[in-house]
Amino acid sequence: MAKERLDPNPSSFVHSLRSVGYSLETAVADIIDNSISANATNIQIYFKTSGDSPVFAIIDDGIGMTASDLKEAMRLGSASPLEKRSKYDLGRFGLGMKTASFSICKRLTTVSAIGGKTSAARWDLDDIEKNNKWEIEILPEKEIKAIPFTEHLPDNGTAIVWEKIDRMIDSSAKNRQKELDSAIAALEKHLQIIFHRFIDGERGVRKVIISINDHQLQSFDPFNMKNPATQELEKDEMAIGKSKITITPYILPHHSKTSGNEYESNAGEGGYLANQGFYVYRNHRLIVQGAWFRLAAPENLTKLARVRIDIPNDMDSDWNIDVKKSVATPPAVIRDRLKATIDKIMDKSAKTYRARGRKITDNRVVQIWEKVVAAGKIYYKINPEHPLVTRIREQLNGKAESEFMALMDMVARCFPTDLLFSDYGTSPNDVIQNEVDKDKLVDVAEMMVSGWIKSDGITREEALKKLAGIAPFNQYMEYLKERLGKKR
Repeated sequence: MAKERLDPNPSSFVHSLRSVGYSLETAVADIIDNSISANATNIQIYFKTSGDSPVFAIIDDGIGMTASDLKEAMRLGSASPLEKRSKYDLGRFGLGMKTASFSICKRLTTVSAIGGKTSAARWDLDDIEKNNKWEIEILPEKEIKAIPFTEHLPDNGTAIVWEKIDRMIDSSAKNRQKELDSAIAALEKHLQIIFHRFIDGERGVRKVIISINDHQLQSFDPFNMKNPATQELEKDEMAIGKSKITITPYILPHHSKTSGNEYESNAGEGGYLANQGFYVYRNHRLIVQGAWFRLAAPENLTKLARVRIDIPNDMDSDWNIDVKKSVATPPAVIRDRLKATIDKIMDKSAKTYRARGRKITDNRVVQIWEKVVAAGKIYYKINPEHPLVTRIREQLNGKAESEFMALMDMVARCFPTDLLFSDYGTSPNDVIQNEVDKDKLVDVAEMMVSGWIKSDGITREEALKKLAGIAPFNQYMEYLKERLGKKR
């Protein structure tokens, strides 16, 4: 059997690599992965978007590379995903730096320094297309100094510089600068959550400072661990071969336990409903956020539930992690454990979501509204035995009483449940209960107390005690006792 060498066409192949599907956010995050793997503690992002030729640079203070190491790093597929990696390595296929860069720009220059000795190499897609050859350019020292932003490169570290940027924004955008500013703002939010555990310097994680144009990023912790009201439930640790997966469920604070701004901030991009579910971290770096993996459906009652899953980098193939490190699928062997976790947190989240500053159903208090469960469905109606309702009914004749009760039934049936549920689910802090007119409440209370004294032959103190067991009077008894005492 004859064999012939058949290399890919460089020009066609490199254009295919440009269509992997990176966004600016995922591309920059992939470059930062390399910096963290190189032990960087300070990662600076610089950009110049004014003028006709925007430039973007990511510069770190990692271990740097020699000229030969740099050349190998510029190779497409420089590391096999089958190779055993350091447990702290955030890389995947050895393609990330190149494909991420090509997705955004046509010229990638990498400059690296060790002990102040600098090397640089460049891929230029225009040259590849023109010559149809896999040829990189090795830059002499005098040209390195002219590369944008390399003045920020420390004696040990690496700079990734993007020029000929043609895919950062829609080329047809009318307001180009506005679109670029919006892209940078989206990038900042993305990095704040993807690397939040590194930015915070969480225990067991090396602290990393990430800055954009000298503006240091703050973390966005999707579990809001700084708020003591966040509930961390029992961890579930699962061993698969030599690898260990840790599943940690959290219930975010009810809005009554946060400030208005904090509650809105905790929601994240798209709101609570979109961000509930599993958060998969590979070596503390966020891969997937807010997904139930089709094991459950997102619901308002569970919108405060978020589950952290920590996996090592030797399970990449098991989780089908893609080249962009933005997609993962749990293997069948742990799906049952994840389903059990969901079952455990569903009720807890629902209880927290329903929570109030006070108990709204108290069997010792006669409520105006009562909950009815029939045929597995829940609805609410006005309590026909509430003393205010019975007092009015006693003063009506048969027909008028029937019409009054029909009115009460219609009011209950027309209650805008869907609208209330939507408003409360979207902006719970904005949904309030109307304040009671205290003067009118005093008048009604006096009517009730006087009526009981006359009809039941009880003392005023006994009537007030009876009043304390009826909503809404029970909430204002100190005030009512004072006012009713003055009315005597």
